Amino acid sequence: MKSSAFAKTMTAAADRRGGMLRPCRLAFIALSVFGLLAFSFNQPSDHIPFSTQPPSSGVFIEDVGSSVLEKGLPPAGNSHDVKNSTLGFERVFVINLPERHDKLDAFSLASSLTGFSHEVIEGIKGVTVVNKTLPTLDNLPKKERSRNNIVGCWRAHLNFAQKIVRERIQTAIVFEDDSDWDVSFQDQLAEFATGSRYISGTSHTPRSPYGDDWDLLWLGHCSIQQHPADERRFVIENDDSVPPMARRFNVNKVPPLNELGYDNSTRIVFRANDGVCLYSYALSYRGAQKMLQWQNNVKRFEPIDIGIGYQCRDDANFKCIAVFPQLVDSHRSAGRASRDSDISTADATQTRERGYTHNIVRSTRLNLDNLIRGGHSARVENQWGDLPQLTSPRRTMFE
Repeated sequence: MKSSAFAKTMTAAADRRGGMLRPCRLAFIALSVFGLLAFSFNQPSDHIPFSTQPPSSGVFIEDVGSSVLEKGLPPAGNSHDVKNSTLGFERVFVINLPERHDKLDAFSLASSLTGFSHEVIEGIKGVTVVNKTLPTLDNLPKKERSRNNIVGCWRAHLNFAQKIVRERIQTAIVFEDDSDWDVSFQDQLAEFATGSRYISGTSHTPRSPYGDDWDLLWLGHCSIQQHPADERRFVIENDDSVPPMARRFNVNKVPPLNELGYDNSTRIVFRANDGVCLYSYALSYRGAQKMLQWQNNVKRFEPIDIGIGYQCRDDANFKCIAVFPQLVDSHRSAGRASRDSDISTADATQTRERGYTHNIVRSTRLNLDNLIRGGHSARVENQWGDLPQLTSPRRTMFE
């Protein structure tokens, strides 16, 4: 199913359910769907000492000497910057509606406990965005609730790109305020950065640890595909932060890892297109320029994630790099389900005993108490408790 058709189907279904929509969940996945899957997260968890999480033990190219360049492998340069307070980017942002202090509280705790800081980009309510400011009205939903959700999220993400351009920020990453990631996020990013340098064709010592020839890095999504024009992959094998097949949840197509010959503990980095959901992504300065120009001249209005996916697919000069399985996903907290959505008619009595996050093995959100109490000596929980033990060492490959 094409992404646009899927988005329309989910939007229509959400309308029939009374508008259970989130402004920045562009695939409009119904909360009821998540609820049906939530039971699988109430499993016993194993405990792993946070301090003994192995630092990324893949084959990293830290030497920028001639031997590396002669092999065509990406020089690392300042790869250690991935471990700084801005994750190797110039700035870090989170999109948050001003009235959702609770979401900003939780995001701030999660980011501080995993070693990075952030700035806030104010979320936009679609009702404040008038139609004459939109590039087209073609394909804009007729129902006001759906229209406002799509338009508000579209504008908030364009404001992120606009800020990069106005302030001449060279690289920046943005998160949705309910995003979640593994407690080993910075180690994962170090491996991703190696893959990004490889896919972007870095042949010199880069300014950015992610390389200097990319427009968008798609770290958090709910569907993604590899661009048919580029078959290269950076492969991370025996990765214990990769969710097993039975625990993965995506709304549309993803790379068929088993068909490609990879096992269930493998993660890949590749040039991407046709993504869905924007849990987290990064833009370069030139990427932000291209995104603003493209989105303000579309002939058919699409949700921002679908529109960016189309740009990755159709604009040969817009270089998008992604990772699968994703490194960032959306968290559903314990308590009232109505808190998930900023515009919701959910039953106020519907609650969950335990929160969950799809596709994230050692969820930072689910380990907040452990991390606060134990710091770097904390024992962190795997939210499923049924993961196979990996006996082979972690390794990376360039394909």
